[in-house]
Amino acid sequence: MKSAAISLSVTALAVLATAAFAKPENIARTAKVLATSQYNETYAARFVADGIIPEAGKSNSNGKEWAARGSEHPKGVVLTMLWDSPVDIAEVVYYGRTSYAVEAFKECEIYFDQAATPAITATLKPGHGPQRITLKQQTKASSMRMKFIGSHACKNPGAAEIEVYSISPSEKALGRFVPMRPMSAQQISRVPDSPELAEKLYSGKLGFKQMLLIERQAYKISHVYVYHVESFRPGGAIHIFTPDKNGGKLEKIFDAGTGMIMDCSLSYDGTEILFSYKEKPTPTEHKNNSQHINHMYTDRGMKYQVYRMNLEDREPVLLTDHHSNNFNPCWLPDGRIAFLSDRKLSFAYCFTSSSPLLYRMDRDGSDIFKMSHGYLNDFTPSVLNDGRVIYSRWEYVDRPACPIQSLWTLRPDGTKSEGFFGNRVLEPGTFMEARSIGNTRKVLCVMTGHNGNCRGALGVIDPSFGANAQEGIRNITPEVFVPDVAGNNRRKSGPYGNELVNKGPYENPFPIDEKYFLVSKLGTIILRDYDGTERVVVKQPSGNMGFYSPIPLRRVKLPPALPSTLPKGEHEPWGTVVMMDVYNGLEADVKRGEIKQLAIVEEIEKGDFAPHKGIFGFQFPLVSCGATYAAKKLWGYATVEEDGSAHFKVPSEVPIYFLALDKEGRAVQRMRTLTHSQRGERQSCIGCHADRNYAAPSGSDKRPSAACRPPEELIEPEWGRRNFDYSSIVQPVLDQYCIRCHNAREQPSGVDLTGDKTDFWNVSYEHLARKGTHGEKTPFRHGAKNLADVGQNPYVKWISSINGAGQNILMIEPRTWGAYPSKLTEIILSGHPNKDGKKRFKMDAKSMRRVFAWMDLNVPYYRDSRTNHPDTPGSRWMKPPQLDKALEEVRKKRCADCHQKVPTTFYTRITNVEDNNFLLAPLAKSAGGTEACGKAVFASKDDPDYQSILKTFEPITELMKERPRIDFPGAEYVPHANAHPKLTCNTCE
Repeated sequence: MKSAAISLSVTALAVLATAAFAKPENIARTAKVLATSQYNETYAARFVADGIIPEAGKSNSNGKEWAARGSEHPKGVVLTMLWDSPVDIAEVVYYGRTSYAVEAFKECEIYFDQAATPAITATLKPGHGPQRITLKQQTKASSMRMKFIGSHACKNPGAAEIEVYSISPSEKALGRFVPMRPMSAQQISRVPDSPELAEKLYSGKLGFKQMLLIERQAYKISHVYVYHVESFRPGGAIHIFTPDKNGGKLEKIFDAGTGMIMDCSLSYDGTEILFSYKEKPTPTEHKNNSQHINHMYTDRGMKYQVYRMNLEDREPVLLTDHHSNNFNPCWLPDGRIAFLSDRKLSFAYCFTSSSPLLYRMDRDGSDIFKMSHGYLNDFTPSVLNDGRVIYSRWEYVDRPACPIQSLWTLRPDGTKSEGFFGNRVLEPGTFMEARSIGNTRKVLCVMTGHNGNCRGALGVIDPSFGANAQEGIRNITPEVFVPDVAGNNRRKSGPYGNELVNKGPYENPFPIDEKYFLVSKLGTIILRDYDGTERVVVKQPSGNMGFYSPIPLRRVKLPPALPSTLPKGEHEPWGTVVMMDVYNGLEADVKRGEIKQLAIVEEIEKGDFAPHKGIFGFQFPLVSCGATYAAKKLWGYATVEEDGSAHFKVPSEVPIYFLALDKEGRAVQRMRTLTHSQRGERQSCIGCHADRNYAAPSGSDKRPSAACRPPEELIEPEWGRRNFDYSSIVQPVLDQYCIRCHNAREQPSGVDLTGDKTDFWNVSYEHLARKGTHGEKTPFRHGAKNLADVGQNPYVKWISSINGAGQNILMIEPRTWGAYPSKLTEIILSGHPNKDGKKRFKMDAKSMRRVFAWMDLNVPYYRDSRTNHPDTPGSRWMKPPQLDKALEEVRKKRCADCHQKVPTTFYTRITNVEDNNFLLAPLAKSAGGTEACGKAVFASKDDPDYQSILKTFEPITELMKERPRIDFPGAEYVPHANAHPKLTCNTCE
């Protein structure tokens, strides 16, 4: 009875919660809508009742909201709603326009039917979200006229939506109204200098009279994460600048000479600076760093290094004398220094640059400690006002690469990795250069795209709305279109006409307090407020140099020095995790008792350099056919108790994520982001939820049962704790159960599941992963226009990571991906019955687990990203270069009557090559062929034309003996010239 009562109360609460968040019927959707003014048909009156409320600052309102024409609204605009029969009206909700700029009416009078006097008059505010106009009593009417009078200093006011209710919705159902200043994009871009603000600056009323500035040339880089390898343009200096009404005074404190200064950081007491500096490269360094590997040299002078300098003696002290790049330093509250370094060399999966991560060192450069354990770039760290380090992190765990450069935090001891904002936000694709705004939880940052320079729009991010809530993003530079995930220039249309909108001109924003901040705009330093009503041009560029990284020269309050939570002493390479209740965040989609284990998976970094010959979506070396970029290692399984709890060890200092498995070993839900553990770190997890800021349920003090026992050692997979390798883990299962029927000569449903190697993979992988997808016909095409263009394999539902598939990061419902929804799973569990219902096989549990794990790991094929063939497409391709020519010559002589082109499969066998269809089909059955051509074109294998085709494979066959591809049995990796950081590249020799 007790459990039943609890179940009933939970159900009741769920019903109440649903009611609290559910809106009653919006009867405006049933009305005909007319207006005395509309900007054009794209902003017609009918769009106020379409149920769509465009996001603030996203410039995406075309065909979604109503705007009045600017020359007409001062006299008053009337919007009318007409119903076929009388309706009950209790409340009207008005949403102002905020997509392109904040454009709202100031006052509204509401009239019903033919009334001459208004039933109610309401004052409207500028901002985003609902504004309620509640009637004194419910009214029945067939028509409603809303007369809008005046506007908040904007050109084309209107409404994103107008809702009408017979029953007033709850506050939770409607959401919050967010006030915004009513300035258009054009007005903000034309704000004149404020004499009052200039006087505050010159007189020191803002808390400082001087600032640090870096003088340098503008970055010209290909992606936002490569500024450490592509930014070098010599010259410039660090200055102390004293602004005044006569243009100000520059005092040079460090001359870059023929080197370059990247950044600067001021100590909390205002007496010391840290900066990143790169000396002039030697003549052997490539000019185009994006195409070559200047980060592979041993000379530390060719890398950025961190320096410390006292502002009194101004003698720079080198802190990082190392052959790696070391840069973006920031002071920690305890006097130590956080910085980025690529000293543990790994590479971007889809590019040639190294992937620096977050480190920590003492103020003299000693005791270097790795804080972050990702596998792709960290960038632009700073310290929040609560003592945590905030930084941008790039990752794409089973999702496309471009959208995800979000904000993360760590404690200074490297523990408690937490998402701050944007880990499932499509636009903007990148949040970077985040800094605390005063004593608030908000941060000021640059919002930009994945490709191109580190400039963009400026955003105020408020995580209190939720870690991925669009409401938490406020674009304070609405004249700049927030770019899409690729950062491409594109045109927008709207009330302000067609105009080319690029990534934006802003970089290096620095909050002064909760009202003002400094920023560099194309090398010009500007002081302005967050509302865009006050600004001062502080310092303009001179010649080809601009000014960047403005920092007020002052003493500031020291954030708390967070103590380490790590146990003292040496520790084994493990951390521990307590899962409170795996079902938190999954109910009611997942029944209690359904999840039996957690799988702990490592994403393997790319440790091998290869030339940029990416295919299947910029992969090189290839790992999958357009799914995971990263090779995987399944460390083992943790037991989930009846109450949903788990307590287990995890490997430390590696990037990991979890899968929640059912009794068959299928993933019910998956993390699509990373976490990591320091040695000895103890972590707790609320549950298997979508939002890292998910709150723990209240009202229960019962301790999870797993927490009452010691942490569990992970149950090792039966194939061993090694990188997942399709050829040796999955293929043996297919050999045992499938190839008797599905082989080169017999292919029911057109499926061949043999393990013969192909030009990219092996035959079964081609059918179970690649077939029917984006990569079947276009492996060399890098992107898709949309999700529909991606395609899906008919047997396995894997997650596409190619460009253009970004929307799949929002598809997070349980059982959406992997083994659970796949046809291959259905075949395995059913025993693949014949037409009479008789099972063809019964697969053992261990074999099923192998196949299910492969699907849930997002179909990796190669065990790692190392290659013995770096110069081939995808660092893997092994198709005979003379094959197509030989086939065409034979076709003209022997097959032209039937074929305009020799029929081939979308792959080519490079082992057991005689089983390729173009050799089997024309060969006589008596000679071992299939005669699928209808006749024996080749009577025997001795036919000269048969042999001419076969001969084209000889060079690859010999190459695979001398230097086998990594997926061949017994293949060993042989480091090539560019694979090691202490080797120079061949191009330079």
